[in-house]
Formats: sequence, structure tokens, C-alpha cells
Amino acid sequence: MRPPLRVTGLRGQQLIRLQELYRTTRCPRTRLRIQMVLLSRQGYSVNEIAGITHQSEDTVRRWLHRFMREGCAGVQEGPRSGRPAEITPAVEQFLRECVRQTPREFGLRRPSWTAALLASVVWRRFKVKVTDECIRQHLQRIDAVCRRPTWTVKHLAIQRPGYAQKKAPLQGF
Repeated sequence: MRPPLRVTGLRGQQLIRLQELYRTTRCPRTRLRIQMVLLSRQGYSVNEIAGITHQSEDTVRRWLHRFMREGCAGVQEGPRSGRPAEITPAVEQFLRECVRQTPREFGLRRPSWTAALLASVVWRRFKVKVTDECIRQHLQRIDAVCRRPTWTVKHLAIQRPGYAQKKAPLQGF
């Protein structure tokens, strides 16, 4: 049987940093690791933490040991291996510019952007072949989305006062 393992001495700036990182990180793996550390600090055993987080006891021990060795940096997500990203920072900046404008401002006869349309524009401009899903993921990263178009003139009414006049109340009712 392994000896009990508990994170102790976590206070002050390190605790504040860990709680802030837990609230702000977008990486679910990092959040799970921080949760393990915080549960250990609250007195939960490795076995209890493993049950709460649905991880093995070995995984919980590995992350607690790593936190005790490296601090907050030890639980953060590191670089991952794999194929390099096809969308470069220049393409991502271009996507930012695109979603701020309409396709018509780019000479396209479409009322709104779709992921497929953005993928084709990226191909024509940068010769980078990307899928619709890749475009969606990068749009999510920059806090933008492509949704199915809705047929409304609300945006025109907001931009141009008097565009959509309200109907007058019916007389005689």
C-alpha cells in the first residue's frame, strides 16, 4: 500500500494563482489537474479524488507529485505533438477581418459567412486547404461563430433609421 499523499503548504500567492488559473483556463485537462490539487488541499485522499475526477489513483498521484515539484506550471498543458497547424497567425488574423465584414465587401454574392465559404476564401487567398470544421474551431478560438443565416432586416433597421417603419395601429378596433 502506498503512503497517503496530500498537498500541504499551499497558500498566499500560489493559492490565488491556482484558483485564478482554474477559473480562466479553457483547457479542460488543466482544470481537472487543478481540481485534483485543490481537492487534495481540502483534505481528500488520493482514492477519493480519483473517484470524484474519474481518474486512476496513479494519475492523481502523478499530478499531485508534479504540482509539488513544479508548482502551477506543472499542471498546465504543455505543447502537444502532432501535425502542425494549417492555419497560421496570418490566416487567423484574416479570419478576424472577415467576420467583421460581410462577404459582399469581399466581392462575394452572399449575405453572410458560412464555414465553407470562409474555407474557400482562405484557399483562394493563402492556398491553404482547410475543412469547415477547422474554420469553426479557429473561429471559436477568436470568439466568433458561423451560424445558419436568419432572414431578417433587423440589422438594416439598426444601421439605417427609418428602414423598417412600424405599422400604425389599426383604426376602428
